[in-house]
Amino acid sequence: MSKSRARFGSPLRLRDGVGLGCALAWIAILGLFVPCEVRAQTLSVEETEDLVRSRYFEGLPEDQASQIGPEGAARLVEMLADPGERANHDHVLLALGLCGAPGAFDAIADWAQSPRTGDVDRDAFKAWQALPYALGHLSRHDPRAFGPLEAQLAAGPPRWRFRHHRGGRLARLARHAAANALAETGSPEARRALDRAVRNSTDPEFDAHLRDARARHAQRVREQSR
Repeated sequence: MSKSRARFGSPLRLRDGVGLGCALAWIAILGLFVPCEVRAQTLSVEETEDLVRSRYFEGLPEDQASQIGPEGAARLVEMLADPGERANHDHVLLALGLCGAPGAFDAIADWAQSPRTGDVDRDAFKAWQALPYALGHLSRHDPRAFGPLEAQLAAGPPRWRFRHHRGGRLARLARHAAANALAETGSPEARRALDRAVRNSTDPEFDAHLRDARARHAQRVREQSR
């Protein structure tokens, strides 16, 4: 919200309802000329932490995450590097992608490239599931996000496991999630990545998923053009 205030040489003398009405009208008119980015509420560091530490039935609120400013994003980068915050890493990844702050790509890439072997806990698995969608959101701000996202379309079995999820099952989950995340962007780069995946795929089941992803991508393009 704008912190600027109108300054007058002398106090307003509102002797009747007409004077008050005129003053309110001018305040409303002046407000129309304040840029949207100035009027928008930037989340504080404390509000940013509260946002990513809360649990939601319908997922992290995207409109709020997009209002995270540089200070809040810097705190998210710290949280993502802190093993003590791993219960919140899924939301931290998504919030960094949605706010698109400088440094978000490097922080997400560092997290993704951290070595993992053997059994991982539920927190690590949830964050891994959030990763492609964080990259999809970030691609709207930083085109470098398309690289690792497209690479995940050809993901091989990881060296770690979570309960009954392992090997080829995890590879399929990774490929499907990457296709879904690309489809949701509605961007031309995402469509080209999906097209390349179709040409290179030799898996009939994944081919069907890619066709569905391209259909969803086309729907997003139509929605964005309205």
